[in-house]
Amino acid sequence: MFSANLKSYSKINIGLRILGKRKDGYHNLETIFYPVKLHDDVFIKIESNPENTNSVILKSNKSFIPLNIENLCYKAVVKFFTYFKIKDYYKITIDIKKMIPVGGGLGGGSSDAATVLKFLIKFFQIDVDINKLKIIDLALSLGSDVPFFLVLKPCYASGRGEKMKVLNNFRLSYNILIVNPNLHVSTKWAFEKLSLSREVEKESVLNEINYFDLKLKNHFVNDFEEVVFSKYQTLKQIKDELLQKGSVYASMSGSGATMYGFFEKDKMQSMTECREYFNVKKYFTFISD
Repeated sequence: MFSANLKSYSKINIGLRILGKRKDGYHNLETIFYPVKLHDDVFIKIESNPENTNSVILKSNKSFIPLNIENLCYKAVVKFFTYFKIKDYYKITIDIKKMIPVGGGLGGGSSDAATVLKFLIKFFQIDVDINKLKIIDLALSLGSDVPFFLVLKPCYASGRGEKMKVLNNFRLSYNILIVNPNLHVSTKWAFEKLSLSREVEKESVLNEINYFDLKLKNHFVNDFEEVVFSKYQTLKQIKDELLQKGSVYASMSGSGATMYGFFEKDKMQSMTECREYFNVKKYFTFISD
C-alpha cells in the first residue's frame, strides 16, 4: 500500500481572448494561466487488489461532487491505466477535500485530475521524457486546461488552451484577492452565447507578453465578461467594487463565476477591508500572492 496527501492548486486567467470558432466546434483562444495558492486537498491511496480487478473509490467533503465515472479524477485513473497498459490490479481510493469553488473558472476539477495523473506517473515510474507527448495527449483528453496543471507555472496558452509556452519572467508583484459570490456559471453556456464567426479570426495580442505590465492592462481583457455580466450582474458589481476599494486591476477568471483583484503589496489594509466587505455578504474569499 502507498498513500499521499497532495495539494491541488487552482489558477486564474490573466486575459482571456476568444479569437474565433473552429471547424471542429471548439474555439481558438489565448490566455495567460497563472497559478494561485488556493487549493483542494487530495488524499490518494493505492494498494494491490487480490480480487484481480481494478476499482476506484471516490470520496469528498462536498455532497454535490460526483463520485462516479463523471468525476475527472475517476476518468484520469481509467485513461492512465489504458494509455500505459497497466497489467496488475489495484484498488485506488481518492478523497477530495474541495476548497476551490466549483464552476468558478479556477480549474479545480482539472487540477484535481492533474494531481491524480502526477501521482500515478510517479507511482508507476513512467519516464516523463520518453512519454511526454503521450502524457500531454492523455491530459488534454480530460480537459483543455489539464496540461497546464501538470506544469503549474505561468503560461501563455493558445489553441483550445493546450498549446502552452512557459513564461518564466511572468511574476506578479501584487496580492490577489479572489471573490466568488457562490455562483456557478456553465462554461458550455458561456461559449454558446459568444457571437463568433468562423470566417473572422481576431489577432493575438498576448503572445508577445512575458511579464505583467499595468500599462498594458487593456490587453488583459476577458471576452466572456460581456456575456456573463449581462446575466449575472452581481459579477460586474464585484469587479466595480474591487476597483473602487483599491484594486489596480480586476477581472473574471475563465468563464466565471470568480472575480479577482490585484492589490499593491503596501495596500494590505485596503485589501483586508475589501475582503471583509465581501465576507459580510457571505461570499467566498481567498488571498493569494
